[in-house]
Amino acid sequence: MLLQFTFSNYKCFREENILNLAIPAAKSKLYFTHRTAFNYSALKALVVLGANASGKTKLFDAVKFVKNIICPPKRSEKIPIFDFWQTQYDSFRLNTNAPNQSSTFEMIVVIDEIQYRYGLELNKNEIISEWLYTKNQRETFVFIREAKESIRINKRYVNERIYEMVHSANMLSPVVPLLVILATFNDTLSQKIVNWFNSITIISANDIRSIDALHELEKKDCIVKFLKSFDINIEDISLHEIDYDSIPNKIKHLIGDSHKETKIYDGINTMHKVYNELYERDHFTQFSLEKDESYGTNRLFGMSWPIINSLRNGTLLLIDEFDSGIHSNIIDKIVRLYYLCNSNAQLLINTQNTSLLNNTDDENRPLFTKEQIYLVNKNLYGEANLLPVTDFDEDFRTNMEKLYLGGYISGVPYVDVQMLLNLIKG
Repeated sequence: MLLQFTFSNYKCFREENILNLAIPAAKSKLYFTHRTAFNYSALKALVVLGANASGKTKLFDAVKFVKNIICPPKRSEKIPIFDFWQTQYDSFRLNTNAPNQSSTFEMIVVIDEIQYRYGLELNKNEIISEWLYTKNQRETFVFIREAKESIRINKRYVNERIYEMVHSANMLSPVVPLLVILATFNDTLSQKIVNWFNSITIISANDIRSIDALHELEKKDCIVKFLKSFDINIEDISLHEIDYDSIPNKIKHLIGDSHKETKIYDGINTMHKVYNELYERDHFTQFSLEKDESYGTNRLFGMSWPIINSLRNGTLLLIDEFDSGIHSNIIDKIVRLYYLCNSNAQLLINTQNTSLLNNTDDENRPLFTKEQIYLVNKNLYGEANLLPVTDFDEDFRTNMEKLYLGGYISGVPYVDVQMLLNLIKG
C-alpha cells in the first residue's frame, strides 16, 4: 500500500510536493481506509482536482517516472534498458536555476505489514544518492548510497554475499539503482520492493492495454462481465483476426515475414443482440469497438482489466482523466468497488468532474471525504503545487462542489471572458 509520495523538481513541479494517503488510525473509517499494523490507516482512494494544464497529469507522470527507474522496459522482452529513465527525465524548465538542481523522489509503502521508505536523488546524468529504510517498530536503514563508492548496507536485511559479489565485480552503475542491482541477483528484500513497484499500473485517457488480456479466455470473460455490469448491451468481445495474405504489401514490408505463421489482429469486435419486429431475439451481429462503439465504451474497455487486476491482487492503480467520456454514476460505482473489496487495492484518479464531490450512497456516505481530496494549482511562474483540502478552514458540511467552483479552496481555472469577447469582435 502507498502511504506517501514526495517529489521535487520534476516537470511543472519545482518545490517539494507531498501526496499523503496515511491518516491517523483514530480518525480513520474502515469503509474508506485500509488498517495497518501501525497507528495509521491508508486511504483506499484519492482524487486530484485542478484546472487544465495545472499539473494533474504531470503528478501521475512523476509516479510513472519512478516506476521506470525501478522497473525499466526490456529490449526484446529480455534485456532491461537500465538507462531508459534518462530519456524520460524532465526537470522544471521555467526557472534559470532549476535545470541545474537535482530532483528527488521518495515513496513510503507498506508491504506485508512492514513499512518501507525508499528514495532517490538524481539529475539527468546520474543517481546522486539512494536510500532504503524499513520500519516494524522503529525505522532502521537497509542501505544508504551517497555515491558510487560510498555505500552502507545493513547486513541484517541485505544479503552480504550478493552485495560483495556486485561490488567486487564493479557492477555498480551511476544510472542503475542499487535496489535494482541487488534484486537482479535475487536479494530477497530488494526483490520484494521491486515487485511492489512493478505492480503499479498507470493508465491514461486513451490507454487500450486491456487488449492484451483478450488473448486469455479467463481474462476475456472477466472483461465481458465487467462491461455487461454497466448495461452497455455488449454480449461478447473478441479480437478481429486477419489473414496475412490480405495485408497490403507496404504493411507487410513494415511487419516482416516473421508474422506469416502467427495470428494477426487489426481491431476488436463487440457482439450485440439483433431483434425481430416482435422484439424477440433473432441473432447476434458484430460491431467494431473502434468504429461503432462510443468513446465512453472504448474508455471503459481500456480501464476494465487494470481495474479488475488491481482489485483482485490488491495493487495500486492510477487513472489519468478518469472522468473523460465516463458517466458520473459509473465513476461512482468503480470508486466504491475499492471501498467494498477486501483486498489492499488503492485507486488514485484525477478529474474535473466536480459533481463527484457531493456524491453520496444509500447510507449517506460520501464518495470522497475531505482527507481524500487534493487540489493542484499553478502559480504565475508556472510552478505547480499540491494542496490537501484539509489545509483549508472552510466548513465542508456545506456544499463542497460549490466551495470548489467558487474558488474558496482554489484549484479552478481563471477565464478572461472580456479578452475572449474582444477577440471575437476583432
